Amino acid sequence: MSDPDLTVSNVLTVDLRKWLLAELRYPVLAVNSATGAPSQSVMWFDLDPGDPDVILMNTMLRRLKYRQLAADPRASLLFEGGMRWVAIRGSVELDTTVGPALEHIQALARRYNGSPASFEGQERVIIRLRVESVIRHGW
Repeated sequence: MSDPDLTVSNVLTVDLRKWLLAELRYPVLAVNSATGAPSQSVMWFDLDPGDPDVILMNTMLRRLKYRQLAADPRASLLFEGGMRWVAIRGSVELDTTVGPALEHIQALARRYNGSPASFEGQERVIIRLRVESVIRHGW
């Protein structure tokens, strides 16, 4: 790597996991559209407690990002903290199991100070982003 401010790895290290959870962060998820152009969304997230290299997100089944991820599971996620940022690339698995997906978005709502009850009755999907590449800037 020619830029001394950048480091590249393929795992979420303990220090990075701590940084991600140290405060509420709103990462930007980029997915591929049918035309090949990126499509971006600001997301709520959490880390998978059972797998250190999986980031969990959630969306409604009727959303375009769900259809885009079902068609092409490649995605990236950008977390920023001023000039310190982390870009993560990987592939997603989509879990449409109704009960767990609803419980997951309600847990995210509690974490992000939202209203868990506002998600009742929604058809949701858990997005599991498996980390393949981690690019850090300013570490």
